[in-house]
Amino acid sequence: MSRNVTYSAGQVIFLQGYPADFAYIIEEGAVEIYLTESDHSETQLAILKAGEMFGELGILDDAPRSASARALTDCSLQIMEM
Repeated sequence: MSRNVTYSAGQVIFLQGYPADFAYIIEEGAVEIYLTESDHSETQLAILKAGEMFGELGILDDAPRSASARALTDCSLQIMEM
């Protein structure tokens, strides 16, 4: 089952450490994947664009999110419920 959602630029999609309930496919826009360090600084891991999937690792591993995701631009995403 899937559904479409939109996020505004700068809006957090999910946070590191939270449960992994969904995977996402980017239909439009760009998404940043990043880590929050113990000193609250951020380390950018990737910038993803239309056609790319993210958030699937936590679902496959049945583990909490290993990183956070934030919309870099206004985004349209397809949420894949697993």
